[in-house]
Parts: sequence; structure tokens; C-alpha cells
Amino acid sequence: MGVIRDHINKHLITYTFICCIGAAIFGWEVGMLNILYSMKASFGKRFGMYNYNPTTKQWDDAEDKNIREMFITPSFTVGSLIGTIIVYFIIDRIGRSKSLCVSSVIYFLGVIVQITFGTVVTLCLGRFVSGIGAGIATTISPLYIAEISPKEIRGTLGVLNSLGLQLGKLFACLYETLCLKLITNNPTAQWRTAISGLAIPTVIFLLIVWFLPETPRFLLMKNRDDEALDILSKLREKSRNDSSVANEFSDMSVKLKADMSRGVMTWKEALSDKSIVYRLFIIIVLQLLRMLVGVAAIAYFSTQIYSKYLNIPTKTYGAWLATLNALINLIFSLPVVKYIERFGRRRTLLWSSCILGISMVLTFVLCYAVDKTKNMVYGWLCVIVMYIYTITNCSGWDSSIPVWQAEVFPISMRAKANSVGWFFKYIGSILVTSTSTTLMKYLGYYTFWVYAAFCLIAFVFIFFTVRETRGLTLEETEKLYRNDEKSPVTYRNDDIKIKNDNEEKTERDITSA
Repeated sequence: MGVIRDHINKHLITYTFICCIGAAIFGWEVGMLNILYSMKASFGKRFGMYNYNPTTKQWDDAEDKNIREMFITPSFTVGSLIGTIIVYFIIDRIGRSKSLCVSSVIYFLGVIVQITFGTVVTLCLGRFVSGIGAGIATTISPLYIAEISPKEIRGTLGVLNSLGLQLGKLFACLYETLCLKLITNNPTAQWRTAISGLAIPTVIFLLIVWFLPETPRFLLMKNRDDEALDILSKLREKSRNDSSVANEFSDMSVKLKADMSRGVMTWKEALSDKSIVYRLFIIIVLQLLRMLVGVAAIAYFSTQIYSKYLNIPTKTYGAWLATLNALINLIFSLPVVKYIERFGRRRTLLWSSCILGISMVLTFVLCYAVDKTKNMVYGWLCVIVMYIYTITNCSGWDSSIPVWQAEVFPISMRAKANSVGWFFKYIGSILVTSTSTTLMKYLGYYTFWVYAAFCLIAFVFIFFTVRETRGLTLEETEKLYRNDEKSPVTYRNDDIKIKNDNEEKTERDITSA
């Protein structure tokens, strides 16, 4: 903790907190929908997913329930995917902070649509618009934090952004559960009030995001060096003339100016650079696997899993179990803030893959045991295993992948690469959220074997491809995948260096003469 205390300050905490609010909105969307699906008499009836059976006095699944969920659940993720594409066009033009401001406005508009209308089409439309804002915010926030952070605590601050997502899930689950338990006489008021809670973090984000300064590295990209030095000194809470600030700025400026000597890397240059292509391949596969291990299925459908496979009454326990899960996730994610700089990104990802895979196998075994024995002890054990799964994902994959992805590319390619990574993360999320309910309908709890297989694939992939970035500056991480081969940008910078050396030699010769 000494290293953290030496480098943390109120400005870094404030700006990281603002980014965390953007992540919390994403978490709220996920946590909200999980509980909404258990509101059978209000939300379920309104949106055609459940029909009341007067004989059994139970709410039965509608014939097309899985189809409706296949549209409602991924609509937010489809919007997020579009948001990552928009990032590609705006982040290097208007900057990191202004792009986050744009996301806050889009977030707000999407929430208004969700609250105001009450059809499947308008709900999907509102979630789609909110998803666009989420795609922009979740793509830029880790990059923004990485660019303002000292190298000693970059991972720590990056994890705080992931904790914002967990905090959003927790508050959403708590709020939605209270709506479910307290608003019982007016079904319309119940689901509208439940969805309206999303306005809380959205409005907060809309009001405070405008206070974010631009990152020093973006300002250097735009040759606004004086502004960059002012912002850096503000971020470090030291004078412009302080030796540590001057050294950091000089090192950052020299390496960044060399990298940006011909501007932002084009796709032609990127695709002709084996090192960049290899890193793009790694983040694409990592982000796909991040979803294919089944986390979205647990996040959106855990209350239905409790009911269908574990015989745990959703009305009595489902919402509270989801809330407890969110709370435990947050609590167990807190130690990562301290240990990610010590434990490292690579090791965290490897151990997480192992635990996720084992958890999925145990989930299948315990669901099978409940099905064959009807013994509820196995059901409650399965709940614990699912908690371990989500804790591991939150403290491992969700914390480390965004941090690592924001670190391993040069600034001339960083915006493009992060957009690509998050684009494929949402592709994976769409695949899982749109197929989970159908897979569970036809495969039942055997679905968990599919996710376990992807955990094994993830472990092998990470072991052979991911390299450690802790303790390195963003400029130094560029060397991790170079292996001494020179990229088009490296050649370009070498030419400029040779030209400058020749000019200096000529000047010395003239002076000597």
C-alpha cells in the first residue's frame, strides 16, 4: 500500500471516480434486467414473457419467451457494439474527455426512452441507445485512466473502474429487489419504477463528466505541449518545475513524439506490422473468450437458473440471492486494488481461467445432483459455486483484461486497438446473451459444459500469448511484443533520427569551419 499512498492524490481519485460512474451505469443495466425478469406479474406480463395459469395459480412461460428474451437482452449489447465503432471516429479527433461527455448525453436519451414507453420495441430501442453510450464510455474509460495514471498505480486505478461496474450491479440489484418486494399492488408502477432507477447513475454521470480534463498524452498528440505539462502537473499535484514532473513529461514527450512523428497509424501500416497484428489478434480472442466463458449467462439469467435447475423459489429468494451475489462480488474484488500491481495481469488471468472452468464443471455436477435426488443441499451448494464463479470473473477477468488492453499498444494505435477489442467483447456478449436462453431450453444444465470448455481454451491461449505489463510505462510496453523486428513506424522514426543526426553533424562541421 506504500506505493499507492506515494502516488495517489485527490485529482486522480476524482477523475477515476467519474469514469467509474460511467461503468456503474453499465453494471446497473445488467443487474436491473436480471431482477426485472423475475417480476413475472408486472414486467413479465407487460412484455409478453409470462401467462397466468388460473388452474395452478402460477405464471407460466409464454411459448415465445426465449425469443423475446433473445431480442431484449442483447439489444443493449448491440448498441454497445455500435458505440465502440463510434469511438474509432471521435476519440482521436475530439479527445478522451469530450468523447465521454458525448456518451453521457446518449446514455441519458436511452434511459428516457426506456422509462417513457412500454412495448418490447421501445424497450429494445431504449436499451440500444443506452448501449451506444455504454460502448463509448466503457471503451474510453480504461484508456483515459491508463493515460492519466503513474505507471506504479496504473493497474490499481484501472481496477477501480471495474469496481464501478460491480457497484452499479449491486445498487441495481438492491433497488430492483426493493421494487419487487415493496411495490406489490400496482404492476405498472412496479416495472416503471424499477426501470426508472437507471436514471440515478445516468443523471449523476451527465452532470459531473464535464469536469474531466483532457489527458496529457492526447494534448501532446495535438502539439499542445504547454497544456499537457499543466495537466500533468495538476494530475501529480506538483509544480511544473518539479523534477519528477519534468522527467516524466520529458520521457513521455520524447517517446510519444517519436511514435506520432507521422500522425496516427493507418490501418495499412497497422496490418503490415506483425507485432501490431499479433496484439490485435490477442485482444480479439481475449475479449471473445471473456464472454464465451459464460459470464453473461450467469449475469442475466441467474435468477432463472435458481428456479429451473435448483428448485429455489424465485419469488422468495431469487432477487435477494442476486443482490447478495453482487455485494459479495464487490467485497471480494476490493483486494485486487491492492494486489494487481504485485500479482500481475498475466498470473491473474491464468488463475481466473482455472477457477472459472472448475466452477462451471461443479455447477453442472450440482445441478445434475439436484435433478436426480431433489436434495436442496446440492442446490444451495450450487449457489455458492456460482458465487465463486462471479467473484473470480469480477476480480480476475473483468479487472485485468481492460487494464492490459489499454497498456500494450503505442499511442498511434491505442484508440483503434481499444475500439477493436471492445467491439469483439460485445460481439461475444451478443452471442452468449442471444443464445443462452435457447441453449438452456434445449440442453438444460449441460449448457455449463460448453462454458467450461471455453475456460480451458482461455487458459491455454493466455499461457502462450499474454505477457506481463506491470511496472512498465505505456511507452515501454511497446517493446514487449517487438522481438527486435522493426515496424513501419519504427523504420519511419529511425529515418527521422538519422536525418536529425546528419543535420546536427552538418551544423557542427559548419561551426568548426
